[in-house]
Amino acid sequence: MRWKIIAVILVTFTIIFFYFFLLGSQDFDTTDTKQKEVLFHSQGDELSATLFMPKKGILKSTPVAIFIHGDGPQNRTSNSGYLPLIHHLLNQGIAVMTWDKKGIDNSKGNWLKQSISDRAIEAKDAFNYLVEREGVSPDYIGYLGFSQGGWVIPKAAILTRPAFSVIIGGAVNWMDQSAYYTHKRLEAEGYPEELIDIKVDSIHKADNKLFCDFNDSLIQQSEIEKDRFLFIARNFKADASKDLENMQGPLLALWGEDDLNVPAEINAQLYKEHTANRKDNMSVIKIYPKSTHGLLKSSLFNYQLESQWPQWKEWLFIFHGRKAYTKDALFDISYFILQQNKKI
Repeated sequence: MRWKIIAVILVTFTIIFFYFFLLGSQDFDTTDTKQKEVLFHSQGDELSATLFMPKKGILKSTPVAIFIHGDGPQNRTSNSGYLPLIHHLLNQGIAVMTWDKKGIDNSKGNWLKQSISDRAIEAKDAFNYLVEREGVSPDYIGYLGFSQGGWVIPKAAILTRPAFSVIIGGAVNWMDQSAYYTHKRLEAEGYPEELIDIKVDSIHKADNKLFCDFNDSLIQQSEIEKDRFLFIARNFKADASKDLENMQGPLLALWGEDDLNVPAEINAQLYKEHTANRKDNMSVIKIYPKSTHGLLKSSLFNYQLESQWPQWKEWLFIFHGRKAYTKDALFDISYFILQQNKKI
């Protein structure tokens, strides 16, 4: 009798597990998603993009979120990591335009040869593509970006007037963010707490000198691959202060309290200061408790790099789908976007 009870429990658990796994995995399936493959050009390179569209309505009168990637060699769905967010936005009636970074998958060029300003021009070119080739009113188009996108979007929102800008995990100053990142990395590696600040300051000063005064010999001696070295040298002085003061359109800026890449409290305060005097442009600034750099639940998914995820955590992410995000985050994003379009 006892073995029958155990068998029933195991069967019930298996059914429940696979039921919820299938629910989560649907957030990674684009088989039935309405989408269109498009090409646009920016600074001499052809970029391969996808327009994800809600099943109802027409694109011309649908809000469109232009995705702005964070750092790294990312394709249009960030190796499928964007898909739960994309599915949520589609379910709320919001379209998404996203592309392979330059030199990744089907896009031409080399993303490592871009500056932050180059990336802002690229975002502007995507914006103009939607207006000129797809017939979308600029009143419906905005930006949604992650991490490094926090330097790109304010510049893009000066070059264009977006209907909305959403920045997730953005930092104001590149070098300050780098120091925080290094501090958290050393903590995780077990470096003595009393020596971390000294070590971070030493690295900070060395990096500042290296990327300011580099030459071919120093690049060859560095452990950093040449294109990556030059990418950092081109961008390490990035600071969004002035761009945040001058950017156009409503802004939603979000952070996770447990962010291991960007100090949430410090940057939220800086955003408040730098956006306080923007004329007629609403800024909403929010920090979510128990949340990561990408607004996932930090109890389950808090890592500095995607490469640090163990395989079982990747499966867990698929199991959760959009439920991997912290409570309210996805609906806050879609609500903000839709509210701006109601003002048209």
